[in-house]
Amino acid sequence: MPAQSIHAFAEKVALITDGANPIGRAVALQLALQGCYVIVGFSGVSGTDSDALGELRNLGTLAAAVEADLTTTEGAAKLVGEVEKMFGRLDLLVNCLKYENDSSFIVTTEDIYERTFGANLKAAFFVTQNAIRLMNARPKPKIVNVASALDTPESQNNIVYAASQSALVGLTESLAASLPEKFRVNGVAVSEKKATRESGLDAELFRPKIGISEDDAARTIVYLLSSEAISINGQTLKIE
Repeated sequence: MPAQSIHAFAEKVALITDGANPIGRAVALQLALQGCYVIVGFSGVSGTDSDALGELRNLGTLAAAVEADLTTTEGAAKLVGEVEKMFGRLDLLVNCLKYENDSSFIVTTEDIYERTFGANLKAAFFVTQNAIRLMNARPKPKIVNVASALDTPESQNNIVYAASQSALVGLTESLAASLPEKFRVNGVAVSEKKATRESGLDAELFRPKIGISEDDAARTIVYLLSSEAISINGQTLKIE
């Protein structure tokens, strides 16, 4: 991927739906470093969340946090409404709210089903629906949806979670096909593979391979939000 200018995102407005998500937090910081105004959503402002916002403000950029329950249509409207109050425009949107239940298919309740799809699909759907009005007035609006690559037995066997992630990929493709041509809508499917070590290697000499870091995942997302990715639309890139 080409290196980005430090001013590549100067004065653009970006909305990251979940600032507590490690990848969302990394995207927010990387965009802020490149001159972007960043708004992050939080379902609750914990100490960790406050630290993330503090990091953004320490970079000298205008950053804000909005507390909203994005699993509701009211919360989605509130989040985008606050962006409109603060800036009156929106250039970039990253949907990264994630919830992974640990229930097997046979014991999944309606509550778990609703919560899983609420966080993983409904939030992205209704935040995007509300955001389109603000983004439509911008010259080159871009949206990135963050999903799971579903590349481990655990994620594949978690049926309601896997279904919600597949639906998010489908949403990405449909939005790319249906929104005005100036929009670019893409996704990243982040590997859930954990650290591994090749057999037969000296543990003292060879470190285990690690899974994708949140910073590396964020770099891919920032690339898709950049002008360098202008020819990419409706794609979900697997990163591992």
